[in-house]
Amino acid sequence: MNILVLLAGVADSRYPLHEVGLENGLISEAGQSRRILSPFDEGALELALKLRDQRPECRIEVLVLGGSNQDNLLRSVAAYKPDQLRCLQLQPSCPWDAALSSEQIADLLAREHLTPELVLIGREFGDLDEGGLPVMLAARLGLPLFALAQFAEWQDGQLSLLRERGTRQQWHRPQGPLVATVTNDRRNKLRHPLMKNVMMAKKMSFDCVQAPAQRPETVQPVALLPAREVQRGGHCHMLEGDVQAQATALLAYLRKEREA
Repeated sequence: MNILVLLAGVADSRYPLHEVGLENGLISEAGQSRRILSPFDEGALELALKLRDQRPECRIEVLVLGGSNQDNLLRSVAAYKPDQLRCLQLQPSCPWDAALSSEQIADLLAREHLTPELVLIGREFGDLDEGGLPVMLAARLGLPLFALAQFAEWQDGQLSLLRERGTRQQWHRPQGPLVATVTNDRRNKLRHPLMKNVMMAKKMSFDCVQAPAQRPETVQPVALLPAREVQRGGHCHMLEGDVQAQATALLAYLRKEREA
């Protein structure tokens, strides 16, 4: 099985953000921010590694979104020894435009005749927290989407993906290629790489692949403004006790409010 893992990384919250601005509607970054894999990135990579552990003939190709701190991010991924690892350069890079970015990635796969049988991607691609790109990418590729995967394994030689809804488990056995978004879960917590692989990764260099597109004719951002601070009102009352006690307290509160 050919597995494609798409990783974007997020800003490392342990360090202050670098200066970010806009130049001709595109993001310009002053200096190097520290970027690390998000929990969703880690989950996608770990699921691919688990599938290869069970069936060594699986081939893992990883594309890491280019940008600040890309070499260190690539080295951290290289320590897990994917079969191929490249830096993905979107041109132009408009991470807020999920439609454009998904088109660029889909066009790249078509141009390179890449036909992965499984595409694994974190449920939020990067720092934007809106989750639109994986859905649009599946549509661009014409593949079914399995969202919020938590675990993957081989069952009787068949790929099986798991997600949970409340107290129920949903297993899916795809009958062909598909895109799976991954959410974080204790079962896909990324393992620690071997130290010898970490040291080898420090000496590696990486190829870049370009994913160009014509400049979109859509509205472009012209300024970055600080988030508006909103004073939250009201008060919070914590419900204590077991479920029955909480339900009784909530019912009493609603009755009181109705009578007021």
